[in-house]
Parts: sequence; structure tokens; C-alpha cells
Amino acid sequence: MSFDLSEFLTEGLIDSVNNGLIPSDLATVYAGNYLAKSLITQTQVTQVSDAITAYKAAQAEAKRADSSLAAQTENTVK
Repeated sequence: MSFDLSEFLTEGLIDSVNNGLIPSDLATVYAGNYLAKSLITQTQVTQVSDAITAYKAAQAEAKRADSSLAAQTENTVK
């Protein structure tokens, strides 16, 4: 089994965004830098971008659910 640096970098960026370790904008910059240095491919940059889009959508949905729950709770308490 050999070590695949491009896979390691790609998965590291995706995992770091999903775990809140780095902001998505910074992950995008890192992905661009890795691409410029030929450490990852354009396909892997797209994977990172798609993962960031999915993360942002999930965060937005969680906020909508939280605000909906808060509104329901407020109406119930009244």
C-alpha cells in the first residue's frame, strides 16, 4: 500500500471543513494553492468545492431548523 499525497490533501481539506477546523474560504484557497503546485488535480479541487457547498447547505438547513424550533417553543410558552 502506497501513500497518495493528493488523496491525503483532498480528504484533509474536506474533513477540516466538515469538522469546523478551518473556514471554507480558507479551504478553497488551500485547494487552489495545491492545484497550482500540482499536488492535487482539478477533479479533486471540484471534490473539495462540492463538499464545501454541501457543508454550507447543511449549516443553513440546521439554522433554519433551529430558528423554526425556537419559534415553535416561543409560541408554546406564550
